[in-house]
Amino acid sequence: MANIAYLLISVDGEESISQRSVIGEYASEKNLRIDNYITVELPSARKERSRRVKDLFSGVDRWDVIIISDLAVMGDDISDIIAIAGGLLEKGVRFIAARQGMDLNSIGDDSSKTITGLFNMLISVGKEVTSRRIRGILAQKRKEGTVLGRPKGSISASKLDGRKELIVEYLSKGVSKASLARILETSPTNLASYLRTRKIVATGKDPAAKKTAPGKKTQEEKLAGEPLSSNAAAAQTTPAAAQTTPAVQFQETGEVLLCRQCGKNIHDPRTTTCAGGYVDYPNGESHPRVPYSKDQEDRCPKCGVIPGGFHHEACYMERCPRCGERLVSCGCKTPGIADEESTSAQSRSVRYLP
Repeated sequence: MANIAYLLISVDGEESISQRSVIGEYASEKNLRIDNYITVELPSARKERSRRVKDLFSGVDRWDVIIISDLAVMGDDISDIIAIAGGLLEKGVRFIAARQGMDLNSIGDDSSKTITGLFNMLISVGKEVTSRRIRGILAQKRKEGTVLGRPKGSISASKLDGRKELIVEYLSKGVSKASLARILETSPTNLASYLRTRKIVATGKDPAAKKTAPGKKTQEEKLAGEPLSSNAAAAQTTPAAAQTTPAVQFQETGEVLLCRQCGKNIHDPRTTTCAGGYVDYPNGESHPRVPYSKDQEDRCPKCGVIPGGFHHEACYMERCPRCGERLVSCGCKTPGIADEESTSAQSRSVRYLP
């Protein structure tokens, strides 16, 4: 059992010296001995202040005596103050507020029951008075013709506002809403709400597969009926061997193929690499993934990553970091084969196929 006086102060609040003086006068009048003074600095924010006081008094033991200078230093909400005091009574802690002259001995004390019951009644009455006052003000505003509430048609700001063009682009290419939510790192519910409030419709049409109206010629058909220019004619008469074939190009198409490892669209030219990481083997080994060789001049012909980037999942161009062969066919990740080749793989040097 200990008589502990708490000096609850904040940066812009009451000083600890004045609280100590109030507690000292009360203790002298009641012939109460103070075993210890504890100074606690509380934040100014209302919610944080109330939480800190609850945490502070959660560690007291039964039969302890807690003394504070004023109930007001415990928080800005009377309901929170009463809740803290009620919790202390349930633990069997004696709670004293010097300025109010309140001494709550225990949960079974008749005077303590009366005081806490009175406080609870005042809280209920205060809420009802506030509710009536607000309803009266709103009724007067309606009588004056004021339109209450949010204006009709107004839309709240969203974290997806800056990515509207990207959302429209992916939806036009047929990406599902669930996959798009994972790409945008948001919930499907939030994405659906954003599409509904912004009136964005998921057409799912492929812009590269536009159909021409009946009776109209396509661009290829129009060019076929026109005479060839001198440059075009020369290009047709040039032997196939003499024409220079361009290197492998990774052009943007209307197709969408999402990598299950990084979640990016493989056919999007803005996707330059997959996520890094490690390759795990059945025998417990783990090696860093091998990137696409920086000596290459063009993108990977299979998954489209740039030289130096990591291949997307199941790309046959990716090399096994253990044996140097193609990862999809080397057999190192197959149980049994990997164990048999473990010794030989460590003894030989890594080689790459041409």
